[in-house]
Amino acid sequence: MTTSGQFCAIAAVNDDAIAAACLRRSPDIAEGSLSLHEIGGAESMGAAYNRGLAGTDAPYVVLLHQDVYLPEGWLARAAKEIGRLESAHPDWAVAGVYGLTTDGRHAGRVWDAVFGHELTSSVRLPAEVQSLDELLLIVRRDRFAGFDPNLPSFHLYGTDAVQSALQSGYGAFALDLPVVHNNRPIESLGGGYADAYRYMQAKWADRLPIATSVCTLSRNPWHLARVRLRRWRAKVERGGLLGDARDFARKAGYE
Repeated sequence: MTTSGQFCAIAAVNDDAIAAACLRRSPDIAEGSLSLHEIGGAESMGAAYNRGLAGTDAPYVVLLHQDVYLPEGWLARAAKEIGRLESAHPDWAVAGVYGLTTDGRHAGRVWDAVFGHELTSSVRLPAEVQSLDELLLIVRRDRFAGFDPNLPSFHLYGTDAVQSALQSGYGAFALDLPVVHNNRPIESLGGGYADAYRYMQAKWADRLPIATSVCTLSRNPWHLARVRLRRWRAKVERGGLLGDARDFARKAGYE
């Protein structure tokens, strides 16, 4: 698969310094091979991404966080992996770099700055998933209806996109497309996360439980309560990025 005109990237940006230190430094973006559309001032991630999707005709859209770094050669690798996916699973609609399979196993590869190591896959990739981490999603425009505008805040929209695709009879997959997530510790899963969690509990009540990379989406309130308690007990240091995104990519062997 060629990359010319086939891919574009969309990111919701609320911190210019982080975007400059991570996403915009990605070689494919910095050199102009992958066009980047930045969305600011959105009330939710779904609203931001829907606005971005309305402004592009690219068949494959990469939706990613501002603190993600795409290693050198990532776009060519993405085109190859998407081509493989098209051949093996032509019914796919949503893909990503890290998620949970239908039996709860982790699928994908990403260098996580908070953990300080690569999160690796326990299954062969590509792997069919029930949820995808929101750090990077790839959607096929002709089969993706858009994000739920009623899902509040900036969380769980990856899981929602996967479940919507499955409900429509399409597939969702984690691919072998390693990236750096130069993230920072999350102090709390209250506020916006809790709002999104409750919304998803109601929306997908007949499909629960759904395993996600942060917390199992369940009718049982203790799933979220336990994870929130662990986050509260952990010592979280506020501040800037935990390191240089390119250094992380080289340490991981991605470049």
